[in-house]
Amino acid sequence: MSYQAMWFISAASQLQLLDRSLSFEIIREIVKIHLPLAVQEMELKGLDSEDPHSWKELIFIDGVIKIENAEGKPIRVAICLMDDWRTATKTVKVVRSRKFQMIRTDLGVDQHWILFTDAKEAHSNDYWMDVLYGQIDRPSGLGCALIEM
Repeated sequence: MSYQAMWFISAASQLQLLDRSLSFEIIREIVKIHLPLAVQEMELKGLDSEDPHSWKELIFIDGVIKIENAEGKPIRVAICLMDDWRTATKTVKVVRSRKFQMIRTDLGVDQHWILFTDAKEAHSNDYWMDVLYGQIDRPSGLGCALIEM
């Protein structure tokens, strides 16, 4: 997990936006169903199959938040932080695919945001509030967005 992801998880937790209801068992089963080749590759690489982070990495999730839009409707958003622009743009294309739409549906996730940040230190909680609430009411193609911070 990157420093940016750890900083994000900490901020989301402090802001009481972090959604911890998505269990490791659910993620593992859904990934096995939709991405069997990625699971085989994970096993061939010798990655720990009991490490929740390894499974989340396969579906580009560093954390999940629950945030209300302007209408007061709670929206569940998967967040992935990246510090390389090229990788971030490729990743948003992947998460917009039909396969990832099915994964999001099965996980009960409404949107998937790829956040590009090359920050060398943690963003403030106020900055996170501005970014997250600034995005929640914007239309995003197929429920996915690439957000440059």
